[in-house]
Amino acid sequence: MRILAILTLFLVCCTAAWSQSTRGQFWFSAGVSRKIKYDLEVNLNTNLRLNDYGQVKTLYQEVSLKYTKLDWFKPSVEYRLVTNYDENRIFDNSHRLNFNLDFRKKIQQFKIGARFRYQMYIGGYMTTGGDLDPSFRIKPYVEWNKPKSKITPKVGVEFFYNPVYGPYGQRFDRVRYSASLDFNLPGSNELSVTYYFGKKFNAKNNYNEHILSLEYTYEWKKAKKKQKKEEEE
Repeated sequence: MRILAILTLFLVCCTAAWSQSTRGQFWFSAGVSRKIKYDLEVNLNTNLRLNDYGQVKTLYQEVSLKYTKLDWFKPSVEYRLVTNYDENRIFDNSHRLNFNLDFRKKIQQFKIGARFRYQMYIGGYMTTGGDLDPSFRIKPYVEWNKPKSKITPKVGVEFFYNPVYGPYGQRFDRVRYSASLDFNLPGSNELSVTYYFGKKFNAKNNYNEHILSLEYTYEWKKAKKKQKKEEEE
C-alpha cells in the first residue's frame, strides 16, 4: 500500500510540472473467463471508454485465448472488434489482433513480470493516434501477493513503439504508468480498479493523460461433480 501511495503522489507531482495539454478518460470492462481443455483459458469481454466529457470514445468486443499450464510464461492471443468515435460522433469499425508474451517470476510475496505485446490491424485501417493503433508494447510490472489477503496491489509502466512508416512512425511515442488494486470478491467474482498516467510524445499532438479504469471479471467454473468425473476418467 505504501508503494501504491508513493507512486500516485509521484505521478501527481509530475503532472503539475508538465505544461502540455491534458486529457482524461474513463474505462469500463466486464467479462467472463472459463478454463477449457489443454490448459487453455477463454475470455470474453466488452470494453467501453469515455472521454473527459462523458462521451463514448471507443467501444470494443474482445475474445482471447491464453495458455495457462506454465507458471512462468503465459502466452495469449486476442481478437478485438473496435468501434471508434470522433468529435462529430461519426464512427468507424476495425478489426485488431494482439499477440502477448507474459513472463513471470515469483519472489516470496512478490510477482515480477514483463508483458510483450504486438498489436496489428486486420484488413484496411485508419490510424487514430490512440493506443489501439498498431504498436509494439513492453510492460514490466510488480504485484504484491500478501498471504490470505483479498486485495492485490500492482504497479507497472508500459512503453509503446510505433512501427508504422511515416513522419511520426518507427519510434517510441507513448509511456503509461499504472497503479492497480485487484479485489478477490466472494464467489467467482473479481474487480480491478486502476489509475493510469500517460504521456504522448513524438507525435503531431503531444499530451498527458489521466485514466481511471474499472474492470469486472466472472470466472465461469465447471460443476464440481462434472469436473471430478473428468479427472477420474
